[in-house]
Amino acid sequence: MKKAIIILSILLFCSSLYAQKTAPAQETPVPCNGDADGLPGKYTDHTNPKYPSSLKGPAPDKAAMTKQLIAFEKLEEASRANFQLTGCVARVSFSGGDKNTYINIVRNGYDYQLGVYQNVCHVTQHIVKTVGEYRTVLRVNVNPYLIADGLRGAGEFYLTDRSVRYQLPIDAKEGPDYEKDKKTNPSHISQYFSEGTLLTGRSNDYKNKHADFLKLNNGSGYVENFMSGSRDDKPNPKGYKWIDRHYLITKQGVPLLIPVTRKQYLEDLLEYFEIEKANFYYSLNELIKRNAGNTSDNAQKRAAVLEADKTAYPKLYEDKKAKVKQLLATQKEEWLQKQAVVAANNITYDAYERLNEIGKFYDKEDEYRIALNVLNPAYFKTNTTQPSTSPILIEVQFRYEIGGDRGFSERLFNNFLKNYDLESLKKMLN
Repeated sequence: MKKAIIILSILLFCSSLYAQKTAPAQETPVPCNGDADGLPGKYTDHTNPKYPSSLKGPAPDKAAMTKQLIAFEKLEEASRANFQLTGCVARVSFSGGDKNTYINIVRNGYDYQLGVYQNVCHVTQHIVKTVGEYRTVLRVNVNPYLIADGLRGAGEFYLTDRSVRYQLPIDAKEGPDYEKDKKTNPSHISQYFSEGTLLTGRSNDYKNKHADFLKLNNGSGYVENFMSGSRDDKPNPKGYKWIDRHYLITKQGVPLLIPVTRKQYLEDLLEYFEIEKANFYYSLNELIKRNAGNTSDNAQKRAAVLEADKTAYPKLYEDKKAKVKQLLATQKEEWLQKQAVVAANNITYDAYERLNEIGKFYDKEDEYRIALNVLNPAYFKTNTTQPSTSPILIEVQFRYEIGGDRGFSERLFNNFLKNYDLESLKKMLN
């Protein structure tokens, strides 16, 4: 027993020595007096991230993405050639690799990130400490995912009684091939973009919504989302603003999105009505099955509504088709070629009120109306032999802070404005 204890002690002692030898060296604490914003900062590149790299994909793709991301890293470093980083720790990381599809072009989406962590002066220890989370960040996103919101609310409606509301997929017919079809052959209306869709998370300047949409769509400027504070606030030394700025770097002279004409919209509705019809009966039969065998009063009322809906839908379907076909046959070409700006379908869920809305078009997008756009085929007309990692679209995001003890953020942002070469990103597109 005594021998075992001695052996165990030796092992623990050796383990302790090994741990001491392999433990990372602790940085010498930096003394401070109330404020750390003016003290020297620190920068680490992608070889020393805070968290492990999360690039996904086959080895050749990862190698190609890493090469592109290092080019972004070098570009940012060059912008700080004559800039002293203070008051923060700035760390580079790489991530992404998922496939994004633009019409018929597939590209890897991946990201460069420079997370900027604030340094503060510990109130009792009087040494510099780094805050664990960042609020200032520069991101360069290659081939970002663009979210189409489709014809908003189209598949959600009620017929004879509001107690039964149908929620139908609008992108493909339900059934065994649904998952495949919605990816490889989605409906046209499911691929619509509104102006608000492109601005979501990028701009909350509602007074200049259309102008901001044009900036992004044409790659002609930046938009900003105020996350804290307001763009209308007067300058205040004690105030604080947290602002998210976005640029879309696009091929010049070719808009990213183009308007959906009224003619295209009406023709797309005819395609959609066939999908809606199939999905309506699919959903109706499922609801009837679930309701079967339930003898409660509510179940009997529900059964009556479902039967009434089953009787009513065929006429509604035919009336919608007839109205669309009449518009296509009788309206002048000038009228048909204007952009389709329609009422958002989630204003009402009454199927007959929606029938009355068919053929009503408006001048511009607002809170209750959506201007319909689609990805521009001319923008994505490119050599299909190019690797999936090549940039076809780049988004630059700089989230920065103004006010209080966030001088480090404003200084870094101002240096970005003065020295970061956005034009060089355009040359990377293909």
